[in-house]
Amino acid sequence: MMKNKLLLIVTIFFITNTFAQNSKIVVNVTGIKNDKGVIKFGLFDKSEGFPDMGKEIKGKLIDAKTTGVSYTFEDVKPGTYAVAAVHDENEDGELDTNFFGIPTEQYGFSRNIYGTLGPPSFKDVSFKVEAGKIVKITINY
Repeated sequence: MMKNKLLLIVTIFFITNTFAQNSKIVVNVTGIKNDKGVIKFGLFDKSEGFPDMGKEIKGKLIDAKTTGVSYTFEDVKPGTYAVAAVHDENEDGELDTNFFGIPTEQYGFSRNIYGTLGPPSFKDVSFKVEAGKIVKITINY
């Protein structure tokens, strides 16, 4: 009986500490030019696949609003991350581009850094998440 109580206490302690170690990333997107389509949020934890939507570790679609949109990534483990956001106006699942490959839909990255002649690197837009902290990011289109 005593052994079972001790096991239960140890289990509760382990679960509590595991969840207490995780964090939240709150992402706000402003400067959205119209209410068409969705804003695609993508959370990445490595450079491989960044910033391709569909290769993120967590993602979310939110209806676009010119007043801005927000999404919170919950239960994020400590580490290095980057966020990409795309205004997918026609909801085709892609960042549309013109004949020259220049995006015709809005997009943005954490730290509000944009690349020249292509997207910025994961390293340039990444940020650290510490245990139990809330990280707030604003992406301005």
